[in-house]
Amino acid sequence: MRATRFAALLLPIVLAQPLAAGASDTDKIRAQWRAEALRDLESDDAAKQIAGAKYLDVEAADRTAPLLAKHLSHADVEIRRSAASLLWTLAGKKAAAFEPARAALRAALDDPDGAVAMNAAGALSNMKEPAESMAPARRRVLQLPGQRRYVHFLAARGLIGIDPPAALAAPLLDYLEETSVAAKRGGSRDNVKLARSALERLVDTKDRAVLGPVRDQLRITQGAWATLLPVLDRFSPKPDDWTAVLLDHTAHADRDTAYEAWGLLGKQLDAASLAQWTPRAAAALASPAQRRNALRALSEAAGRTTTGLEELAALAGDAGAAEEDRLWAVQVLGAAADTSREGRNAEAIRAAQGHWLAACEPVMKGGKPGKAFEACVRPSSFAFANRKDLARHLASWLAANPDAGAKVELLGRLEGLWSEAFDATDTVKAELANADPRVKQAAEKALDRIRPAWREAGARAERKAAAPAPKAAATPSGPGADGMALYGAIRVGDVAQVKKLVTAANVRQPVRFPQMQNPPAPLTVAVNYCGIPTVTPAQLAEIVAHMIALGADPDVKDNSGENLLDRAKYACPAEVMKALGG
Repeated sequence: MRATRFAALLLPIVLAQPLAAGASDTDKIRAQWRAEALRDLESDDAAKQIAGAKYLDVEAADRTAPLLAKHLSHADVEIRRSAASLLWTLAGKKAAAFEPARAALRAALDDPDGAVAMNAAGALSNMKEPAESMAPARRRVLQLPGQRRYVHFLAARGLIGIDPPAALAAPLLDYLEETSVAAKRGGSRDNVKLARSALERLVDTKDRAVLGPVRDQLRITQGAWATLLPVLDRFSPKPDDWTAVLLDHTAHADRDTAYEAWGLLGKQLDAASLAQWTPRAAAALASPAQRRNALRALSEAAGRTTTGLEELAALAGDAGAAEEDRLWAVQVLGAAADTSREGRNAEAIRAAQGHWLAACEPVMKGGKPGKAFEACVRPSSFAFANRKDLARHLASWLAANPDAGAKVELLGRLEGLWSEAFDATDTVKAELANADPRVKQAAEKALDRIRPAWREAGARAERKAAAPAPKAAATPSGPGADGMALYGAIRVGDVAQVKKLVTAANVRQPVRFPQMQNPPAPLTVAVNYCGIPTVTPAQLAEIVAHMIALGADPDVKDNSGENLLDRAKYACPAEVMKALGG
């Protein structure tokens, strides 16, 4: 009965209480087990008492803490070990509840059995006992013969940061070896992680005396290669011939080791290391067995070297390769073409962009949304240093691709470029006639960002087309308007003065303003006063209407490169926008 009960410790622990009339069978069984655990605490059998305390967990700490403390001095070493181990676990959950056991745990540090002493030290650590106070016990246990490797490991781990690191390397490495070999035979990998974490802490002390023992262990290990490689990689500077060591392990029979070696190679990004390992990675792309490891490494080096770009392009276009591998190759090419990251090689970026475009333009011009489309379109945001170049490519893909879903995606990306996609306006406008309502809606949204005043500009163009042919505009024959006077007149809404200053002869001429290197045209000066309280909307509208009547064109770019009508859409009141419409 007890064996069955304690094999079910994963069930939640419940407090003893009278069972409700409708209690489930599970509740009844839990209550029964708890009652038995409480009875075990009253027995004279130390093993039963410890088992009961384990089942009760932290619930009855006021009763179990004194019992477990008492058993730390039991004549039977197994009882002492069990008591110390359980106190370590329980103190980790609720340290304050087991404070009554602190004195007994301190005494247990001198136990002749190393496991008892180290379990007691673990419990005290959870109770915030200073590590320095337990150092003598750990040093003593480290010298005890006949102890399990785990016990020596616990002792050495507790001395990291206190004792010289080189003196602690051997027991940590011995435990790693033991747990790694066990894991290869099907054992738990948790203990391997425990050993690795301790070794990483040892390396992080930056004591180079540790390097020798770890490198020696890599040469003789029977199962810990995949753990020792990343531990060695933590050293700074790296071990001698480190890239060569990693390359040797890429061909290791142990798959985990080969995987780890390739991954670490991807972090060796100095020029000498790249020249050493990237040719091997490029060649490995031709091998289905090594391809994904090579892709993983080359993705880390993307944009830093031209080596491997041709092989990646070949893989991207290899119909016989797995789709996942082809798409991964495209993603690496796209990452290599990224112009936004630092530490990249300009030649590599240019070369990668060419390969990426060659692989992706057919997809972007003829493909539908899906894995291949996404693999190509995602890098596009960063593959062009000039966002206008990006807009130009997006527009060409938009015009060529007949799929509605692809058009919606491309229109959304153009929308995100705002005014930098201005030159794509006509291409986007063409999609307003698309039969698919999703495309038309996406085109309207894109235009609202790219050309905020696109509707006003269109209406103005229609009115001009329907109106009689205008008289030939006067050819500018004189200097521009007096800039200082014009600014002053517009600022206070002096319409009469503006009409004197701005004529058909100078309305499109930059104003004269010696202090400015690139002075604006009169209409730009007027639009700049939108929202300025010294001039009323009505006054500004009359000023703008005068300039429009003289031939000023609001649908042009100002000196900053922005379309004047679009800028006015954001800043100007309705009266001024109406005047700009002519």
